[in-house]
Amino acid sequence: MPIYRDEIARKLAQVPVEERLVVRHTAIAAGITRHLVTAMLKEGRLHRSSTRIKPFLTAQNKHMRVEHVLSYIDDESHEFQSMENVVHIDEKWFNQDTNKRTYMLDEELPPQRDRKRKNFIPKTMFLAAVARPTYDFHRKCRWNGKIGIWALTEKYVAQRSSQYRPKGTICTRNIESIDREVGLDDSDEAQFSYSKITLSLISRRWTPTSSQLGWSIRLIFQPPNSPDLNVLDLGLFASMQSLQYRIPIYKITDLIDAVDDAYKTMSADTLDDIFLTLQSCMLCILKEDGGNQYKLPHMAKAKLRRANWF
Repeated sequence: MPIYRDEIARKLAQVPVEERLVVRHTAIAAGITRHLVTAMLKEGRLHRSSTRIKPFLTAQNKHMRVEHVLSYIDDESHEFQSMENVVHIDEKWFNQDTNKRTYMLDEELPPQRDRKRKNFIPKTMFLAAVARPTYDFHRKCRWNGKIGIWALTEKYVAQRSSQYRPKGTICTRNIESIDREVGLDDSDEAQFSYSKITLSLISRRWTPTSSQLGWSIRLIFQPPNSPDLNVLDLGLFASMQSLQYRIPIYKITDLIDAVDDAYKTMSADTLDDIFLTLQSCMLCILKEDGGNQYKLPHMAKAKLRRANWF
């Protein structure tokens, strides 16, 4: 007696979603064969879905997310603002290595990659700042939106000789404690140094003379537990890390060079696409009343860009 697909779907629906992790266990729980589960996958009646753990949101968090999204919508046209005057700043840990998947021929062996400890792979924190790419009418060209990326590291002099470097060598290491006094340094000796000048400038936000020139710059904090409202967390860092993992890294200077190259290699169209994704996330947040349990719709941005819609 043939088993119809609708009956199979009803049996699968009776199995809790938490138990549908493996094909074998799914088939046993539904009382069907693995062949039928595989057939449902091939026919499209059943599909694989990856779920990510998202931040827990309180009622106040949801309210702040809605207010943040509404601040980027024009009151008259009810459309999103261009966001060309907004700079996104965020930091991220970049690991030196991770598990990788490569395509090998039958006679080839995968390259040996080992570390002393799997749970203690060296990493470095970077601070990045970007804005939306826009056309510069003064220079008659398009600005790529990249402001800069900086490694939170410092230079030091080796006090003793070792098998890796002689005494007196200028080395690079991570800043152990990142506090409120860590600021940008324009000198060549270190990319970051402890400076109270930066903190005072941020606290004052802007000088009185700049407001007289018509500039209005203010500091806006993204809502708590909302990485989907920052361009860097939303896709920029992931795009950069995928490029960084292609380069073999053995020391901290190699990691800094790889991250800098990934930042420079990233195209302006990719950055602009992430801003479009941000606006799509904002629409979903409004539909979910500030929640984050939404499915991001596919916009086919590459296809629209080829059709000169952007």
